[in-house]
Amino acid sequence: MRRRVGPWARTVRWSRSIMTVTILAVGVVVVPIGRGSAGEVVPPPAVVDYGITGPDAVAAWSGSALTPTTMVPLTTEVQVFLGFRTDLVGLEARATAVSDPASPLYGRYEPLPETIDRFGASDEQLRAVVDWFGNRGVAVVPDATRTYALVTVSVGILQELTGVTFGTYTIEGAAPGLVAVTSTVAMSTAIADLAPAIDRVYGVTFVTDTAGAAVASIDLDAPRVPQPASVSVPAEGETFVPADGGTPWRTGTPTDACPDAAALADSGGPVGISPAQLRRAYGVDRLWDQGFRGRGAHIAVVDYAAYEPTDLETFRGCFGLEGTPVTDHVLGPLLDDPTQRLETILDLQTVVSFAPDADRIDWFGVPTVAPTVLGNLIALIAPAFDLSNMDGLQPDAVTVSFAVCELQIIGTDPGWAVGRSLFEQIVTLGAASGIGTFIASGDHGSSGCFPTANDVSASFPATSRWATAVGGTNLTLDTENRIVSSGTWNDARMAVPPPPPDAPFDSSGGGLSAMFDRQPWQPQIGDSSARPIPDVSMFADPRPGYMVFFNGGWMPVGGTSAASPALAAITALQSSALAAVGRPRLGFVAPLLHSLAQATNETTEGIVVDVTLGTNDVHGVGVYPATPGYDLATGIGWVRQDELFDYLQRVEPTPPVPSPEDRVIPAFTG
Repeated sequence: MRRRVGPWARTVRWSRSIMTVTILAVGVVVVPIGRGSAGEVVPPPAVVDYGITGPDAVAAWSGSALTPTTMVPLTTEVQVFLGFRTDLVGLEARATAVSDPASPLYGRYEPLPETIDRFGASDEQLRAVVDWFGNRGVAVVPDATRTYALVTVSVGILQELTGVTFGTYTIEGAAPGLVAVTSTVAMSTAIADLAPAIDRVYGVTFVTDTAGAAVASIDLDAPRVPQPASVSVPAEGETFVPADGGTPWRTGTPTDACPDAAALADSGGPVGISPAQLRRAYGVDRLWDQGFRGRGAHIAVVDYAAYEPTDLETFRGCFGLEGTPVTDHVLGPLLDDPTQRLETILDLQTVVSFAPDADRIDWFGVPTVAPTVLGNLIALIAPAFDLSNMDGLQPDAVTVSFAVCELQIIGTDPGWAVGRSLFEQIVTLGAASGIGTFIASGDHGSSGCFPTANDVSASFPATSRWATAVGGTNLTLDTENRIVSSGTWNDARMAVPPPPPDAPFDSSGGGLSAMFDRQPWQPQIGDSSARPIPDVSMFADPRPGYMVFFNGGWMPVGGTSAASPALAAITALQSSALAAVGRPRLGFVAPLLHSLAQATNETTEGIVVDVTLGTNDVHGVGVYPATPGYDLATGIGWVRQDELFDYLQRVEPTPPVPSPEDRVIPAFTG
């Protein structure tokens, strides 16, 4: 069953986040065509989705009464995403055809520029938008995939665009001075000049303070870092013990030439699993032995904060991971926050642990300047699909390590469906072109909204239908670094005595989406039509964690923030091995992994390892246990990459498909 948004989510927390416009989309609506007075055919007005607009709709959505106050100044500015009117149904059909192993077109990707030519905005649509706003002195910034154009406009221009007036409304129960700005009536069309070009507008309903400044915040998951004392010197009365297949201290035998990191562990300092141990545990050594340490692979990483290059250099030097330099793209002022900077260095050190010799590793530092969480997530993902940033070469894998509770998005952003659609279109263009997007499933277990609330909720953007959602496991290694047991990552299950439900412990994110329906290759959970996550899992437990060098010292770090870049880098290696023998790359790999998990023949046996131990109920809400087969704690389980490599290399391919031609996206010039 889909969960209904609870009262806590419907309550508008104006002091923490903002509101924008919603975008539905896709599908063909047949509307009768009328005739004018002279008998000529009059086409119906083109529908435009603005999300929740008008005081009545906003009040019903928020559960709070709105009272008209003074009209908003027409000079107040707002950031607006204009979604182009394109063939979203055809795009999804194409992405399905090339990504589903059961399809005769599986693996027959077109390069991203060709996919954009087919399914992105046309030159005429771009020109119409650029000219209309240019005539009003407003600059337009189309994104590289031609999914949307970003503009910052006054409310006066917004009224001209929509043909209706806007008003300011006080909000019952809101903090003093905060008001909602929305149209005075619900909207569904735009002026005739732009109706053929745009069908979604995100950002027209928002919250502002009395000075006219938009209220904005970002609420993103961070990597989970246990304090060193919780590993070797438990707090008074607190102990961690092996549980559900995992061990909270390092097992196995470190074989990396990294005496500094090993000395810290041996002296009772931070403990973590080393890169060589993880490569051995997951069978990545098989690919390395065949010469695939990254050659032919291209990985893109997106983050909100900068990193210290010397930290990455120290890590690479200590573990013998020298290789391809990371290409940095700093796109504006970044967050200056230690936790966010740790996220960035974790992403990059994890990628080079598995693919140090990748042809390209592109890192994008993206500023958080949008007035909504969804706006910032759209801005985060878009640069990784802009091939002009990467010498015209498209990545094999894009990794995203951020998560936001779905119920919080739905309950604080009246434009969530519009923003979701824009994010989804970009990722779908990637899937249709052979680019795999990997997204961390979140670190709050089944309680995706913790610590705001303990409501059961999955996290966006992992719930995106065209991304591979990566959950987390624990593990125990033998002396040869093989996985002898593995269960659901859940810190609370290892704590003695058991912690209270509000304790700050973490677990693998998972559950049923409130924003998306499931894909056909996913199992149906009960009678629900919702998308279940995660798709697949990998080691994420911060006890003992990944070894990371940050701010001049070693520490163990975990979370699905590590599992996502790990699986992205490994999948890029598998793709490079396929490309080396003239085969299509893996691209959006979730459908393949689900099909392998469901297969019963001898050729696929042993590739996917089911996880049946533990639960991701870390805050006492009662869900979800790991079970035989797919579950909402670890998905299909984890993948033996050596077995997958052997399978992919020997499986009978469809008729050879030429490798996609790499081209730079033609720049639009207004």
